[in-house]
Amino acid sequence: MKLKINCNWHRYVDLGLPSGLLWATCNIGAKEPWESGLYFSWGNVDGHAYGSWSYEYGSWSYPSTPGGNLTTDIPADEKYDAARANFGGSWRMPTAAEFQELYDNCTRKWVTQNGVNGSKFISKINGKSVFFPAVGYYYGMVLYCDSISGCYWSSSFRLQTTAFSLHFDGSNVHPQTNAYRLYGFPVRPVLDHPKESLLIKKLKR
Repeated sequence: MKLKINCNWHRYVDLGLPSGLLWATCNIGAKEPWESGLYFSWGNVDGHAYGSWSYEYGSWSYPSTPGGNLTTDIPADEKYDAARANFGGSWRMPTAAEFQELYDNCTRKWVTQNGVNGSKFISKINGKSVFFPAVGYYYGMVLYCDSISGCYWSSSFRLQTTAFSLHFDGSNVHPQTNAYRLYGFPVRPVLDHPKESLLIKKLKR
């Protein structure tokens, strides 16, 4: 029986990574790779649109959200994982280690797509690439560093007030940066390749 990847009709790219991980080509809420999509505080699944002036999470309000109560990595479920809740299927948020794998196995170029600056990660293994737009981040109702830097949440917990994220600008890439959980970052979903799934592992026994 041929197994299918449960992508729920969202596009992805196979960079040939050692883990077999597949990366979505767009952020949650975006239709094209260069679009910002939605911004999320860590561990919360309700996103806020670019320029909507609706992102209000601060130190006074974030602790009362579902994500504010987490003391472990974000579980891949619809209550805490923005990718699982919004993309459906088998999509989930990447871990800090998976951002590190992306960094270790790709070269990075600062490029402009459709007028939007960002980082293009090009696989050292098969030459395929994935683009992350530099669309900044929200703190309160203010958007910072738009077109200057990119900040993307991982599902990896660090402290009660911080978690790990991917951060880049025109000069550098930091795959495991510590960031305040109340900030509004985009999310780029990932999929586990079927060859790494529990079903395949069971069939091999």
